[in-house]
Amino acid sequence: MAESLVREVSGIITDRLETEGAAFVAFPGGRSPVRAFEFLAPRASGWRGVTIIPTDDRLVPPGDRLSNYGLLERCFAAGQAQLIPLARPPFDDPAAAADAAELRLSDLAWPLDLVWLGFGLDGHVASLLPGPDLAVAMRYPDWRRVAGIRPVPLPAEAPVPRVTLTLSAILSAKRLLIFGSGQDKLKVVERALEEGAESQMPLGIVLAKAKCQPELFWSR
Repeated sequence: MAESLVREVSGIITDRLETEGAAFVAFPGGRSPVRAFEFLAPRASGWRGVTIIPTDDRLVPPGDRLSNYGLLERCFAAGQAQLIPLARPPFDDPAAAADAAELRLSDLAWPLDLVWLGFGLDGHVASLLPGPDLAVAMRYPDWRRVAGIRPVPLPAEAPVPRVTLTLSAILSAKRLLIFGSGQDKLKVVERALEEGAESQMPLGIVLAKAKCQPELFWSR
């Protein structure tokens, strides 16, 4: 699966560079994409004109082991792509951090050429996680690209607030790749597809309402 993802991601970026001279992409974080990043990193050496942002990030400094931006730096900083973080101080205020990220990203060439997503067993994508901020983040207008999220409960593997691409920023992507593995997550996909646009899961809404046709990459 990682090799297939890398071929597709690399092909999308190469095509955008050849036709437009630039590419603007969002890559996932956490542990799941690490193997694919290892395959992709050697291809990234010539990515002049490529801008990479995380789909979401934990509100921690980039040197923290939980930082998605830190993972992107470790994998892609040696190449020519421009890396832009979502998470900067104040790390204790997700709404303020999201506002700062919104300003920082406002001059980029939206919509994204590619959004590459994983998802959770609860059907979340990026950091559109259950909690008091989720409903607001799901209803942001089209011009809003970044939301602050304080999940409830805080995920055990990363118990910190988040910043994330909004639902509208994800839905507007020109290409959307979603990856997962295992039977438990396959059941989540099946449920999301069955519920469609009325789903309570962000994954279901993304699959039903994305402006492009989402592409699913899977392994058992």
